[in-house]
Amino acid sequence: MKKSLASLRFLAMFVGIIVVFGLGGSLILAAFDKQETQSSAPIFNLGTIFQGVAHFLQTLIFVAFAGTNHFGTPYWTFFLKGLATTIEFCFISMPLALVAGFILTQMSQTRLRIIRLPARALVEFIRNTPLLVQMLVIYFGLSFLPHWLNNPFSAGIATLTINYCAYECENLRAGLAAIDRGQHEAALTLGLGRWETLRLVLLPQMIPISLPTVINDFIYMFKDSSILSLITVLELTAQTIGLGRLFGVYSWQFFTLGALLYLALSLPLGRLARIVEQRLRSNSFAQGRDMTTLAGQTLGASVVVGWVFGALAVGVSLGALASLFGQMVVALLFTFVLLVGIMALLGLPVYAIAALIRPLRRSGRARPPAIPQPASAPAGVSGIKL
Repeated sequence: MKKSLASLRFLAMFVGIIVVFGLGGSLILAAFDKQETQSSAPIFNLGTIFQGVAHFLQTLIFVAFAGTNHFGTPYWTFFLKGLATTIEFCFISMPLALVAGFILTQMSQTRLRIIRLPARALVEFIRNTPLLVQMLVIYFGLSFLPHWLNNPFSAGIATLTINYCAYECENLRAGLAAIDRGQHEAALTLGLGRWETLRLVLLPQMIPISLPTVINDFIYMFKDSSILSLITVLELTAQTIGLGRLFGVYSWQFFTLGALLYLALSLPLGRLARIVEQRLRSNSFAQGRDMTTLAGQTLGASVVVGWVFGALAVGVSLGALASLFGQMVVALLFTFVLLVGIMALLGLPVYAIAALIRPLRRSGRARPPAIPQPASAPAGVSGIKL
């Protein structure tokens, strides 16, 4: 009896959710269709809602598979080019962000203040400023640089890499902190050097711990890459907005298709993150594998995937592949120079101030009071009180 009541409650809840969200979604789609068709029918009418939803879905299918522009080019080709560009930027930027974040992690843990303070200053500054502002400063604030160095491609790669390397630095630092301190001490006891300990002992344990968070950040990067449309990068959002401006009668259909494509990018990665977390809990992740080598190969493969998708966006040819490779090298150089410049601009003043304050703090510390020494007892007299 209790099981049947629980099943009925679950079924009622499920039906209620479908009805509520179905009516809400239908009302929204009907409102979109009413705006595009300039219909005067009342929106809060079941017949109007049904007709609006049917017409919206019909035009959505038409736009996705059969619609063309004035030159006969299908709409879906623009979406595919935008999707390829989005994949290009994310698959190139994320490996660079992970490598830069790992370097910042090592710099943040060193005892040398002149190395540690600039790294921490960069991480805190980037994490506490908006991504949009960072992109505008890089692209427009550095417009005096030659165009071959600071262009939409280089600025986009540099913005995503610098922003996410600060977050990955914290993720990787937390992964290293989760490893038992005894692992490091045991490696030193066996005679392993610092880099051998990091390569053979710490990294293989840190990667499975940090991997779910890194995958989640990868999903966020797909969505954050939409801001690149503001610097004329023709990624998915830029293509969607462009089609919506040219063909306003289908504007909401274009935005719906763009949202569905972003969803198609994010859902598989979200599922991958959950699988990794489950295998991590079962202690069966990457048994018998060299995780450090595997991680390096994965990062390299990601860059190659981004390179190929970038060539697909402009047309696959040897010339396109060579040109894109040159742009990637320039973007890497531009990102490296920006990282070093930001650390110098923020970290060196912090180090100078810390160097000035440190002697003052030492001199200002109060000396502990001297402990009075007991007076020596006269000869023949015991110092113990009775």
